[in-house]
Amino acid sequence: MKLHFRFLCLGLLVLASQLQPGLVHAADHLDAPLVGTDGRLDINDVYIFRSPNDSSKVAMVMTVNPLAGVLSPTTFNTSARYEFNIDNDGDAQPDVVYQLAFGTPRPTDLSQRVTLRRNGALIGRGITGRNVRIRTAGGGLLRCGTFDDPFFFDLVGFQNGLAFEGNDFFEGLNTSAIVLEVPRSDLGGDAVGLYCRTVIGGTQFDRMGRPAINTVLIPSDAKDVFNETDPSDDPSVFGDTVRASVTALSGDADYAAAITDVLLPDLLTVDTSQSTAFLNGRQLADDVIDASLSLLTRGVVEGDGVDANDVEFPGVFPYLAPAHVIME
Repeated sequence: MKLHFRFLCLGLLVLASQLQPGLVHAADHLDAPLVGTDGRLDINDVYIFRSPNDSSKVAMVMTVNPLAGVLSPTTFNTSARYEFNIDNDGDAQPDVVYQLAFGTPRPTDLSQRVTLRRNGALIGRGITGRNVRIRTAGGGLLRCGTFDDPFFFDLVGFQNGLAFEGNDFFEGLNTSAIVLEVPRSDLGGDAVGLYCRTVIGGTQFDRMGRPAINTVLIPSDAKDVFNETDPSDDPSVFGDTVRASVTALSGDADYAAAITDVLLPDLLTVDTSQSTAFLNGRQLADDVIDASLSLLTRGVVEGDGVDANDVEFPGVFPYLAPAHVIME
């Protein structure tokens, strides 16, 4: 990526954040004021899908560090915990927790020691790096590092009153990612809900399930509170707010009430016994923007004209495309 393009991207992102703080960001990149203070803790996107190569496995992906290497670092916060939280009994409370912690970056290559625990028990350890595959107890795989940002969206068109031109703002940009593949049986059931969160100092810093819930449906003055709230409390705390937002977008209060019951609690639900694609889980190639725009506007807005990622996904673990070279 050329230098002038890097700063054009950064300028657009900053400009967007100044224009409409409540509706500017995509997926969960920079979704609230507080996450802008540390990109390493800012969850950008969450994915869960059945492995395309082994139906007995399920893959989960969490990305952080929006515009990694430009706006954010390419490392993970050493004082934080990164979690994949699985609800397998429908109460929106975590029953299976995969928790990661990272060590101090090495000066030579910024690689970090990483440990993985499942419900408190150590199941894997290794180092970060795009080409470093860590085997975990029970037959899982883990990789943590810098990759192409898999999200695709015409952010500028969105900010321009939904005047989409099909230009992918995220073309050529990178993100930090945690990719974890485990046996489906380890989740405690086929039908589960997933949310990811970052925790620092014992306090939940950010959380995400489905794309764009906080960015689009929660007003600016409540975005930090949303990120700090447990999903199980979503219906009681944010139900009225989300219904009002969907009503404004769709023009139909009854429809908004029905949709709110689907969107909250904010868990990315999936039945791994079936083929997975958004809204049944989320694969990397799923066009969640088109699906979300159509859902929230009741078909009035069908899409943004960006139908795929700028580079092809490999289709094998770790499923993400390699990072772009950032020119200095």
